[in-house]
Amino acid sequence: MHLPYAGQVVLRNPVSVICLGETSSGKSHIQETALRLIPKRFVVNEKKITEAALFNRAKTDKYFYDGKIVNYGDMGGNNDHDFMEESKNLMKELQSDGFLNKPLNIPDGEGGWEVKDLELVGRPCLTYTTVPNHYFDDQEMSRSIFITPRMDNQNIFNKRNSALEFKHGKSYKILKHYEKEAELVPYMLLHLKEVFENIVIINPYVYFVINFLKDSAFYKRDFDKFNGILKTITALNYYNHEVYEVDGKKVILTNIADVQEFMSLLKPYKESISANLSPKAVEVLNDIRNNIEDWRMKKDREVLDMGITTNEYFSLQNLGLSKASVRKYMYGLADKGFIQVTTRSGRANVYDLAKSEVASINYDLKHIDDSIYQNICYEIGEWVIDIMKEDKFVEGLSIMNFDAEVKKPTWISKKR
Repeated sequence: MHLPYAGQVVLRNPVSVICLGETSSGKSHIQETALRLIPKRFVVNEKKITEAALFNRAKTDKYFYDGKIVNYGDMGGNNDHDFMEESKNLMKELQSDGFLNKPLNIPDGEGGWEVKDLELVGRPCLTYTTVPNHYFDDQEMSRSIFITPRMDNQNIFNKRNSALEFKHGKSYKILKHYEKEAELVPYMLLHLKEVFENIVIINPYVYFVINFLKDSAFYKRDFDKFNGILKTITALNYYNHEVYEVDGKKVILTNIADVQEFMSLLKPYKESISANLSPKAVEVLNDIRNNIEDWRMKKDREVLDMGITTNEYFSLQNLGLSKASVRKYMYGLADKGFIQVTTRSGRANVYDLAKSEVASINYDLKHIDDSIYQNICYEIGEWVIDIMKEDKFVEGLSIMNFDAEVKKPTWISKKR
């Protein structure tokens, strides 16, 4: 029986993680907070790096970028992207192929020149922040995971700031306590890295990932991305899993609780993934879905019976989007068929909802097809099926929930 390479939590083709948001929306804060949870040895900060500087790394260590998170910082406008275009493309090539080389003429010591190859080897993960009006081509979309700050939580933001204004008050002390606790996370990750040098993760629920991605335009590349996320959740929950031995190799199995957390994490991105939309475009779509009937009731405008213009949506939305971003997202939603032009108001298109949400994924264990069990039995053995049939859903489990032992901040709703 063939087992995957030990430590396979790492993606075969690492991806870019791009934080996309309006100016001052908090995207850099999200990125900086996430990077603080990563051991410093795995983070490389590269601000406005040129092709020459990138290859200079190879002179001292050709594995300089291997397994690293390469942070290009804030690339807020087109000028930043234009300046970094070459280095971004080279980093994508390194992600895909695992190597880069560049011939360099150097003195041969005898008055002549010889050609020496500068070589970079390894697979890094690229991350940066940028604004919504940047255009991403299909290649970058397929290689990336997008995250975006919320802009509909002003009340919570204000409550949080009001509570933390009282230095050394209860909320302030709780915040500082968990900031101190978070300093342990990089050491926990280093420990898990050592653990998984000798342990293989197998995901017997891989068909849930396949179903989740079935409508994706980039399903072949997305599979590695999202199956890797699910197996990372398994790794983080390692101490809740039994270790098995198969042909002399240590193995743990992804369980249904891991799948529940995976699905709860990615549910808001289902349409973004399936339709190749940015997460913020899906936020706009859901904002229209959830509010257009109320807007029709409250607004004394006949045109809202037929739909909504970009200018009207800009004035009604509470996502904090600029007018240029609203136009871009509305155009993208129309291009993908989620909204459609119903009429015109002056020179402006009037848009209305065109189709329903992408179907949700049913991962009820009671309805697993027998052929799936048969395939698992053939590939690895009936013992895995026995374990799966003992697997149980955890009622209400979500990656968004607080642990029962964690004190909720006063600004978090009790409903959450």
